[in-house]
Amino acid sequence: MNRPVAPTFPTAVSFTAPWARGSILPDMEEAEAAFLAGAALQSLDGPIRDGREWTGMWRARMALKAAAVSASILGQPEEEGSLRDAVCLTRPGGDPGPAGRILLAWRKLGRHSGLLDKETLVVAAERFGLKPDCDFAEVATHTERLAQGGSLGPFAAIEAAEHIAGAISTVTAPAELLGFWLADLVLARRLKWPRPVPLLITQVQKPFFRVGPGGRRLRIGEAGWRRACLIAYGQAALEACDAAADASRRAERLKMVAPKLRAKGSAHIVEALLEDDALLPSACTGALPGQTMTDRAVRRLFERLVSLGAARELTGRSTFRLYGL
Repeated sequence: MNRPVAPTFPTAVSFTAPWARGSILPDMEEAEAAFLAGAALQSLDGPIRDGREWTGMWRARMALKAAAVSASILGQPEEEGSLRDAVCLTRPGGDPGPAGRILLAWRKLGRHSGLLDKETLVVAAERFGLKPDCDFAEVATHTERLAQGGSLGPFAAIEAAEHIAGAISTVTAPAELLGFWLADLVLARRLKWPRPVPLLITQVQKPFFRVGPGGRRLRIGEAGWRRACLIAYGQAALEACDAAADASRRAERLKMVAPKLRAKGSAHIVEALLEDDALLPSACTGALPGQTMTDRAVRRLFERLVSLGAARELTGRSTFRLYGL
């Protein structure tokens, strides 16, 4: 009996210089951390600027990672799968709940371009559960000033987070999340990236953000916080490069098998997989331009992609399945 041949995947692309690996250490001085953060962010510059077809999926997964850390900081830890469900299984225009709103905030960051206004800031704050107890118009204006000039990239980003902490009467966990959100927005503007990528938040539970015998997490503005942020940006950039390399490999595999797909509308499904983290089959039947596939046909196409090693079923469920690269 012939066994199915295991799919051959393209070799992963590396976006980072070999010397950067292992160079970022938790006990390094601030100047060293700043240098290595700059080098790591330069490595990340390539996949961000190239505008490759898989960057939408990559950004969506970076947002998912950021949301999982955010939920933990808020004291409501959620697995990435639960966060994904909260957004994907909510009808368009519906409320995805607290966990889903956190993910939407980070997804919004990855789509933001141009100036920051008060309305955008208020929406982000509300999604993090932050009550409007500060002058958001002033915060938006100050953030824009940092984004347009002054300190170098990571330092301007850190200043943006510190400013929100000073503008709010009590620095709660939601306020910290908004600070991290603003930091990444400012970083992207200072580095002239087309859109931000969630970075700083992904590292704030790492050991280099811990102090004292009990390992308390550093809060915004405390002694050692800036050094920790610089280390975090370096480490986050390297991890984002790894995620980009993985996204590139998965996208290449999808492109390799795409010519084997004969179903009408399959090209639109391929495009959608490259653009997002996860797809719900029933949501694809009428949401894609030119789509003529039935619900059953869409499900069969996803199953075909899974059998070819070009997609994955992400939930392990028998119903309400989600598919992605």
